[in-house]
Amino acid sequence: MIFVRALQNSSIAKLLAVVVLSLGLGTAVAACGSGSDSSSSSSSSNGGTEGGSITISQTSQPDFLDPALSYTVNGWEPMWLVYTPLLTYPHVEGTTGGEVTPGLAEDLPTVSNGGKTYELKLRDGLKYADGQPVVASDFSHTIKRVLNLESGGSFFFENIVGADEYLKAGDPNGEIKGIKTNDKTGEITIDLVGADASFSNILATNFAGLVPGDTPFKNQTENPPSGVGAYTITKSVPNREFVMEKSPNFASFNIPDIPTGHVDKITTKIIKNANQQAQDVLSNKLDYMQDPPPADLKPTVKAQAGDRYGETTTGSTYYFFMNTRVAPFDDAKVREAVNYGIDKPGLARIFAGELAPGCSFLPPGMPGYNEAFDTTDCPYGDPSQPPDLEKAKQLLKEAGADGTKLTVWGNNDDPSDKVTEAYADMLNQIGFDAKPKIIDGGVYFQTIGNQSTKAQTGFANWFQDFPHPLNFSFLVDGDSIQDTNNQNFGNVDNKQLNEEINKLTLETDLPAVADRWEAWDESLVSPPNSYIAPYGHRKLATFVSDRINFDAIVFHPLYNNDYSTFELK
Repeated sequence: MIFVRALQNSSIAKLLAVVVLSLGLGTAVAACGSGSDSSSSSSSSNGGTEGGSITISQTSQPDFLDPALSYTVNGWEPMWLVYTPLLTYPHVEGTTGGEVTPGLAEDLPTVSNGGKTYELKLRDGLKYADGQPVVASDFSHTIKRVLNLESGGSFFFENIVGADEYLKAGDPNGEIKGIKTNDKTGEITIDLVGADASFSNILATNFAGLVPGDTPFKNQTENPPSGVGAYTITKSVPNREFVMEKSPNFASFNIPDIPTGHVDKITTKIIKNANQQAQDVLSNKLDYMQDPPPADLKPTVKAQAGDRYGETTTGSTYYFFMNTRVAPFDDAKVREAVNYGIDKPGLARIFAGELAPGCSFLPPGMPGYNEAFDTTDCPYGDPSQPPDLEKAKQLLKEAGADGTKLTVWGNNDDPSDKVTEAYADMLNQIGFDAKPKIIDGGVYFQTIGNQSTKAQTGFANWFQDFPHPLNFSFLVDGDSIQDTNNQNFGNVDNKQLNEEINKLTLETDLPAVADRWEAWDESLVSPPNSYIAPYGHRKLATFVSDRINFDAIVFHPLYNNDYSTFELK
């Protein structure tokens, strides 16, 4: 997913962005002290305290606080605890945290019909946070919202039988033939057009987090729908704050692998100034900042708060998109020139050591990742070394594109704004006339994902939604291109690469086809295609106040810092 944050944009920025962000207010935030908590407290199994309230921060407003629409770390990190899908992931670290487990379904799906039919059954007695009973048809409504609202996640569900017909009919309340539900028994059957080795992972995404069947077919960010999870969103003021409180009934469901949370209330403030956030966590005015501390403050953080700061490598890739539908990036030689001209070590310095220079689109730890290709065998030269500017200049002249005016897109989060400006400078060094265009993080990915923008090139990143190469390949799959909320920012549409994705989608034994994914990755990045310009993989931070039990925090492989494991000392 796109990572949105002050650092990249995720991010976050998903990106990789992983990355999208929003307007933030640079207001000082005072965290609630333990003496001000009105809730009762007790000891936790980790030695911490049950109950209480914390105040945390994000640099950017989540793109959406609606599970059908949100596609950034800023939204997914908190909403994972609010909207539980039929399938989900254990709240643990490491590879186990990336293994699909039953969520609102009683068990993992029964798969038949050559991998094209999935059968599940809801757990008995489930209720939303507002008290409404959960029924099987809510799943159908949940998926209709994703498709009808042109979500960035629509592509994942278009393989369901009847999804295309549903969209073409233009009736939000119409039927999707491939989804059959029985509200009396809780049974849900899903028929696919073709087998999809990642479909259980897709059912575990936030997009599939169940919402009531009467949830409107419109963006609900200002009034987020009720969900089934440890927490519920009780207040949302875009670009200022949102509040999550423990769900009144979730603990009674006793769903394995899903904790009920420790603190009673989590207030998230949108604070654009990353320096202020870091200082406030240092002084315990804030309990957690989602983004890593700025580079110039990191030595201070490590010196003064080393016992409550840590870094974890993520399944992510940072890259620059090049729009193949507009000049000059419709010319492969121009795209190749850009790849030769990127100063990857220089970009890594902007991230203050939190980015490992690389050449691969698939990230470390992903099946199909080739460490040699990512490093020493990169076709554009060792990414730890300076770029080959002369080669880049030569290619640009051969393409007749030197002097071409470029608008280089980025967002105003730190350091993605600095990365964008540095990228524009690199493009100028090889012969372009490039100027950065920095816009607010909260609308960045929606803007470059709108075909009418015709964005030429710019910042992008991606953080894995699930540990499968298909979660990265759809970003450059011609079949995923759409008019709005497009995640294929470069409009990459290569017949051979598309066909290989389609074939690999049918392969359920992922380790057995890792070499094919490796070849696909190299073909995407290498000449003569050179469709994107990857430059590294990200580490993210856990930085909390000394009120928080740091040792109890779980850093999840997909959802990063797990708020349900936050507890007061």
